[in-house]
Amino acid sequence: MFKKTLTQLNSSSLPTLLGMAVMLLGITVLSGWIFHVIALVEIFPGFVAVVFNTALCFVLTGAALALPGLTGRPMPKLQTIMGSIIFILCALIFGEHLLDKSFGVDWAFLHTWFHDGNIRPGRLAPNTAIGFMLIGSTLILMNRVSAKWRAVAVQLLTISVLVIGLTGLVGYALAPDFLYGWARSARMAVPTALGMIVTSVALWRTWHRAEWYQSRKYFQEDEKIAFIGAAILAAMTITAGLTGFVFQQKILENTLKETLRTVLKSRVILFNTVVQQSETNTRNASNAFFLYSLPSAAQATVTPKQYNGIVNNLLGNGFRALAVYDLNGKQLASAGGFPRAPGIVADLHTPLSAKLLWDDGLYLQTQAAIVNGGKTVARLLALQPLSMLEQQIFDTQGIGSTVEIALCKSEEDTLLCFPEGDQPAPFRIKRQSALGQPLPMTFAVDGKSGIITSVDYRAKNVVAAYAPLAPGVGLVVKEDIVELYTVIHNQLKAVIPALLLLITLGAIFLRSQLRPIAARLLASESKAQEQEQEIKAVVGSVGEAILTIDERGIIESFNAAASKIFGYSAQQAIGKAITILMPPAMHSQHEQGMHRYLQGGEPHVIGRQDIELPGLRVDGTIFTLALTVNEISLDHRRLFVGIMRDITERKQMEEKLVFLAQNDTLTGLPNRSLFMDRLSDAVRRANRIQTGLAVMFLDLDGFKQINDTLGHHKGDELLKQLATRLTATVRITDIVARLGGDEFTVLLDGLAEPQIGVEAVADKIVAAIAAPFKLGENEVVVTTSIGLAIHIPGELNAEELLRRADSAMYKAKNSGKNRWCMCAYEDQS
Repeated sequence: MFKKTLTQLNSSSLPTLLGMAVMLLGITVLSGWIFHVIALVEIFPGFVAVVFNTALCFVLTGAALALPGLTGRPMPKLQTIMGSIIFILCALIFGEHLLDKSFGVDWAFLHTWFHDGNIRPGRLAPNTAIGFMLIGSTLILMNRVSAKWRAVAVQLLTISVLVIGLTGLVGYALAPDFLYGWARSARMAVPTALGMIVTSVALWRTWHRAEWYQSRKYFQEDEKIAFIGAAILAAMTITAGLTGFVFQQKILENTLKETLRTVLKSRVILFNTVVQQSETNTRNASNAFFLYSLPSAAQATVTPKQYNGIVNNLLGNGFRALAVYDLNGKQLASAGGFPRAPGIVADLHTPLSAKLLWDDGLYLQTQAAIVNGGKTVARLLALQPLSMLEQQIFDTQGIGSTVEIALCKSEEDTLLCFPEGDQPAPFRIKRQSALGQPLPMTFAVDGKSGIITSVDYRAKNVVAAYAPLAPGVGLVVKEDIVELYTVIHNQLKAVIPALLLLITLGAIFLRSQLRPIAARLLASESKAQEQEQEIKAVVGSVGEAILTIDERGIIESFNAAASKIFGYSAQQAIGKAITILMPPAMHSQHEQGMHRYLQGGEPHVIGRQDIELPGLRVDGTIFTLALTVNEISLDHRRLFVGIMRDITERKQMEEKLVFLAQNDTLTGLPNRSLFMDRLSDAVRRANRIQTGLAVMFLDLDGFKQINDTLGHHKGDELLKQLATRLTATVRITDIVARLGGDEFTVLLDGLAEPQIGVEAVADKIVAAIAAPFKLGENEVVVTTSIGLAIHIPGELNAEELLRRADSAMYKAKNSGKNRWCMCAYEDQS
């Protein structure tokens, strides 16, 4: 089953694999929402999460694209159903955006656990919804193309999906939620954009193989080229245009951040300076009590009247109110009016216990010790108006129309802020925004400083610089990002129509230029294809295998004869290494030889004719082939053309002829010619290394009588059985030969003691032959007479040795037969 699926997959691999990839993306994200795994829904940490409906649409899309390839059969109904579900679902979601209503299709309850700042949990971005509507429409239409407008629509829809994916990818960096003031969730997630791009390619590859497209029923090739060129121009123009705005946006954002950072820094310095100056004023006022002849510690206690006189004199020096308290906290004197119930009291934790107050204005309350004679005798409480600080610290003139400067203190889970801008009275806000993110002021009151792109308490996107003024008190300078993007927004209004006009004019010009060129190219291609078909027909009709390989040894062409010889189809062989046609033992030799030749070495195979080499068939059979390899140059590439012939039958015939020339046709034993060659070699070897050598000459006793009484066919059968007995009796290294008729010879080589060894073998042969032979229904007994001759190193040649063994055989026959006789040494001397 698995093998079958793989075979089916190969026929439509690209759309199937891309569909499976899209489906895997969807399943991964669905699992993340169901099992609450953040990494599976964000995919890229810190990026906008892929919502549940996006994942669901990817699963449906991937299934519609992958299942036909996996099952090996078209599924137009399935694709129509999947496309319809996707279109209806995303049309409802797009309606939610248009009407700002919820139709209950966002699966919000699945998203509540993930606090990503999405004010509409689970809702697709508008461009994501449009992209899936286009995908659904393509799945529905591509199997129902019955007119040219439908063919055009399918292609336009597919290109539009690609454009939405590309612009979504670039638009993520452009930040449309900042550009138009949308919530963060309105931004297409990066994995979604990538999935759209992959889906567009899978859709294109799916209908690209459809009959209506391949048959050129509605489009000629020149029209296809012009259309695709215009589509690519549109995608590139829009993407390039948006990319320019991305860089501009980054520059503007960095400029704004630097401006806000500078404003914040100046306000922090101003605030600290004013507070320090106010505390200095309070110290000076406490020290001023000495100037009014305050009694010494040794004198009587100072009366309240005396204190009252002093504080009344000091009241006109920038103080709204002054009061003197003894060490027990009893008021001794006062002047001016302290606020009964200030709207805000923020402790600044300074040496003089400064407190920032709001009472229809900004005030600083401080207290300092009144010292007399080195001892603290009372405490001075001072209240100073900070009207100048109030004007300057909240001044946003010349910075930006949406710039706000906020001064707040932390109170448990909320922030209490001083009046500013459109807020005439103190106001209280939560520490987190409506999107669940900490406010920039939250970071400031927690003692942190920096700059951040975030959402403020109004649920608006802002760039905010923040810093602490004191523990629990912070300052924030922020500006709405919409204002920052106003320049880009206005430019887009002008540029997008210009881009569309440019695309339209460019497409018209491109079409006018491409169609004639494409027509000529197609005519030339058609002619080239005809010539190629002719060449293929010629190459395919020849009986010799012809194939080409590149420098890497990869097969690029494989004709019919090659398929017949090696057993591989052209589809199986093309793209594979040439080593699949070689026995494994030759792989290393081939690779070394190819490497040597490509490095400028001398060729061992290339350019030579009919080199005999072993070949390997698909079933593992090794055979002999004749190979001729030549090198050609094509498109600045080096190719190698191999011409091969299966010469197995010829080699078998040659081997058979050689065998017949050297062996007895009846018994299969070596004949006289081969025996003499072997004997000559043995004699030379014996002379060289001084080893023992002996020859036996055998002749059957009474063989003629068997031929005469039983017939020659029985005599032939006897000779074959005799050959078998002889071969079984001697060593495997010994040579048994038939010289002719009933005469046989045996060559015994490598004997340590020739005389003893040859006599023992002779006894065995005499005994073996004397045993009855079964010839059909007859059983006969024959004997043999054997002549033995032992080689004397350096004195006898092969002919003389055989002659003497023959002579000894006749002696054995004359001595009564069924025996052996050895040629005496003196006879050999």
